[in-house]
Amino acid sequence: MIDSYDILLNEYISKEDFFKFGLEKTIYIPQDKAEKSWKKLKDNLNNNKTVYMRGFKDSSSTRIASTFYSALFNNEYTKKDPSNTQNPAKTIEELSGYKKSKDLKNYQLASVFGRGRNVLAFTAPWNIVYIPSVLDPLLSSDNNSALATEYQELFKSYVYNRFKTQINEYNDIVTNHHFMRTMDEFFERMFEDGFYDREIIGKFEDIVREDFKAIKF
Repeated sequence: MIDSYDILLNEYISKEDFFKFGLEKTIYIPQDKAEKSWKKLKDNLNNNKTVYMRGFKDSSSTRIASTFYSALFNNEYTKKDPSNTQNPAKTIEELSGYKKSKDLKNYQLASVFGRGRNVLAFTAPWNIVYIPSVLDPLLSSDNNSALATEYQELFKSYVYNRFKTQINEYNDIVTNHHFMRTMDEFFERMFEDGFYDREIIGKFEDIVREDFKAIKF
């Protein structure tokens, strides 16, 4: 099998330089603005103001999500992002000063850690970047090549260390004993009341528990 990345890295540029290019030329939200934006996101969630998440494939899961956030955070204004990218794009445009369609060429909007159904992560300033388009295939969740795996780990570790304070605050929230117990009790009630199909609830739970994992490096 011919891999164009192998050709590039063997004949034209070292892997180390290529990875360095990826890390240095990715556009991150400035630290001071990220801190303020992260605080605002937490305040909105905890004070029953509008927050956004990535949509589910079915309407039932979207309705369950509203109930879920109401139970965990007393927030009744969790909304599905219209395009699944509109609000993350808005966040990085406002805070980085770069608008993709106007100021950048061959850059892609990317979510570093995923977790799109988690309102604490979907528009979190530490989770949204512009990456050079040439790096996009390496960061695809479907790419499990050795090169992609190596760069993904390096990239996520780099971003974690860049925004360690905010990400550790996120980790404290999702690993808090009260939070975890509340989540367990929510799913116990959902399975017991019989209002939704158990298969739909099971799939929703799998997605949510994955998206609410802590970020560790």
